[in-house]
Amino acid sequence: MRFRPPWWAWLVFLPGMLVLGGLGTWQLQRAQDKQAILEQRSTARQAEPMRLADATEPASQYGRRVVVSGGYLAERQLLLDNQIWQSAAGYRVWTPLRLDDGRLVFIDRGWVPRSGDRTEPPRPDVPAGRQRVTGLWRSLPEPGMRLAAPDACEQSDWPRVLNYPTAAQVECQYEAPVLAGIVLLDESLPDGFERDWQSVGIPPQRHIGYAVQWYAMALAVLVIFLIMNTKRRA
Repeated sequence: MRFRPPWWAWLVFLPGMLVLGGLGTWQLQRAQDKQAILEQRSTARQAEPMRLADATEPASQYGRRVVVSGGYLAERQLLLDNQIWQSAAGYRVWTPLRLDDGRLVFIDRGWVPRSGDRTEPPRPDVPAGRQRVTGLWRSLPEPGMRLAAPDACEQSDWPRVLNYPTAAQVECQYEAPVLAGIVLLDESLPDGFERDWQSVGIPPQRHIGYAVQWYAMALAVLVIFLIMNTKRRA
């Protein structure tokens, strides 16, 4: 038996193996990251809520369970655009809560569907009076890629529809200081909409399945490469 692949076969084989192996490893890393997020969120949900003032900076991914009190600004809600729930398009409802010191903090009350007319956004109901809210305190959600968009502060009507705004774009909507984070309303509390804060999109198990597929493809390429380039001696 003689194994003598031509030079061009190596040029195809080696980069291909690196790509397939890299994709498999990336999927495994994604599975580990998603599992860590789920574990941290589960721990946060079971913890006793702390005062928002004691939570310091919002966590970027996992969140900390906090409790806040104040009154909702019913007429000044924001709608986070391009949100999907069970394959349906809609919005996440961000309702500002005025704290006792005058600052505002946003409460993400969940998902609502979008009507066929985008010029008429929904106007979600807001409970009146003083509210005591518990939820996960985390940073504002970030898009995979931030595209140029019209100046969010130039909108005039309420509720205002924004697409992954920055903290500055959120604060410019109001005359009062706004905390640079958001509280995800506990799923057990009323006055919210569709919520599943444990969801991380693709679950870890599926990422592992994708990794197995990429590694299997790499193995298949290796076997084919060996068979095609191994010849019997004359």
